[in-house]
Amino acid sequence: MERVIGLVNKLQQICTSLGDNALSPQSILWSKLPTIVVVGGQSSGKSSVLEAVVGRDFLPRGTGIVTRRPLVLQLVKTDDPNAPDYGEFAHAPGRKITNFDAISKEIEEETERHLGKVGGAGKVVSPDPIYLTVYSTNVPNLTLVDMPGLTKVPIDGQPPSIVQELDDMARQYIKSDNAIILAVTPANADLATSDALRMARDVDPSGDRTLGVLTKVDIMDRGTDCRDVLLGKTLKLKHGWIAVVNRGQADLNSKVSMKDARAREREFFQSKPEYQDLKNTGTTFLADKLSAHLINEIMKSLPSIQSYIEGTILKLSKELTALGGDVSHSRGAMLHMTLQLCQKLERAFERIVDGGKDGGEKILDVFELKLKEAINKLPFQKILTLKNVQMVVNEADGYQPHIIAPENGYRRLIEDGLSLLRDPAFNAVELVHQILKAIVTLAVNTPECRDLARFFNLKSEIINHAASTLERLRKEADAMVRTLVDMEASYLSASFFREIVAAESYSYDPSRPRPAFYTLNGENLFEKRYDNLPPADAHLQKISDHVSAYLAIVKGQLLATVPKAIVHCMVVPAKGGLLTDLQEETAGKEEPQLRRLINESEEIAAERETIKKRLTLLQRASHEIAAVM
Repeated sequence: MERVIGLVNKLQQICTSLGDNALSPQSILWSKLPTIVVVGGQSSGKSSVLEAVVGRDFLPRGTGIVTRRPLVLQLVKTDDPNAPDYGEFAHAPGRKITNFDAISKEIEEETERHLGKVGGAGKVVSPDPIYLTVYSTNVPNLTLVDMPGLTKVPIDGQPPSIVQELDDMARQYIKSDNAIILAVTPANADLATSDALRMARDVDPSGDRTLGVLTKVDIMDRGTDCRDVLLGKTLKLKHGWIAVVNRGQADLNSKVSMKDARAREREFFQSKPEYQDLKNTGTTFLADKLSAHLINEIMKSLPSIQSYIEGTILKLSKELTALGGDVSHSRGAMLHMTLQLCQKLERAFERIVDGGKDGGEKILDVFELKLKEAINKLPFQKILTLKNVQMVVNEADGYQPHIIAPENGYRRLIEDGLSLLRDPAFNAVELVHQILKAIVTLAVNTPECRDLARFFNLKSEIINHAASTLERLRKEADAMVRTLVDMEASYLSASFFREIVAAESYSYDPSRPRPAFYTLNGENLFEKRYDNLPPADAHLQKISDHVSAYLAIVKGQLLATVPKAIVHCMVVPAKGGLLTDLQEETAGKEEPQLRRLINESEEIAAERETIKKRLTLLQRASHEIAAVM
């Protein structure tokens, strides 16, 4: 069974290494361990009880708040009777202190290092514990947490907030279901006023986790005793009450030894008829009771502790994998990692472009809906009103009117219509450009590219180079689309107008097949009649209809060629070499430049080291538990 207590000591030492205690925002292990927490009012005799269990004077003494930080006291029973007793602090590992007066002084000095001197500018109390392990042949294997004494009223030099600070601190340590509350109460005071019992009732109203200790039994008022309390008649606790007699101030001044004090305690309880038949008296009984109770609680908790540790190990292992491995700083390894991350992003980018709604579908939506809709909404009708047609034709003819057909007027009207097509075509280029930029952001945040989050400089370089590549490709696509539109304005298809002229001439052969694609709003231009219009208006309307039909053909051609130009000049090259320039540039970098490029953020490096430390310690804890179970 001593191995079980030793196990808890080791697990609590692991908690110390983890920086894990009752007040940790995200306690890893501490809250799962059965722990005896000693609470009591100031001057309740709490420190004397602990010293009696240890058999040594080692705690600072004085008036007011003497214990200003929780003390996690781990007692380890040794086997060698010739070996000296000694203490060792977690903040000074390897330093074995055999002088217990020096241990008391070290507790005071460590408290002052952390808080400053009493009355100074620092805090009065702190929830951060001091860890002390005592090795001796005369102690039980046991772990106790000694809390600063509770108080109801601040004394001189104490801030008004001290009452609440002490109360909150103790409550944090005893609220866990795995905390065993050792409530120390002076027997010569009314139990109803006990600070320890008040606190215990708040967090453990049923008394299932509370063990009561009555001190100062020997100085109760004449004619009174605490027998009914010890029998559970006054206030019942599941684990009962234990009465002890500790050294008073006069005994301390007289340097009464622990051995003599224990002898006096036995003599007191054996000499009093009201206590002679009771077993739950004396420091020895208290130590044995605590040890047995702690062992029992530990044995009940071990399976759940082991299960919790294994689950936490699995969780931390996944987190560590997500953070990636350590970074090697050799040139070859850094170059390989950089190129590998570039290629991962390129593959993720290509996959999204070829994929669904976030990539390919959005680009297709530009071509099939937005471009077509923008072209169809163009105000061609303003150009082709009879008034505008007449004005353009007249201006185009100048002083020399046309003879048969107003060719210059046709050209001017068509050029005016083609100029409207430029904006929708160029806007389609920009829309696809923006979609590709958004896809880069999506690719950076895909699971396969998660390592980029570790390297801020490389991530920035990749994003900047990708943006630069896309901007260059946008300009190339823009130039190609501009060329397509300009081509239509540079050369008009004469065959269209020859057919019109032939249709209106007397030499037109009615048996000749009419070109069905020369239509306007579903009506074949060769069959449209203008008899209901005045001759002058009929002439202008024919010109308007002919230009409109020609523009409709050009619109259809651009709706087919603009998407091809954008895909050919921008989408396909982006898929095939988004980061080619960066990879070529990186291949020529020297080791210092590569180190700057993949300089991992300090936060991620620190997080990885923290997780690795936690994993190592929890794996050690798992092995320790497995050896006992």
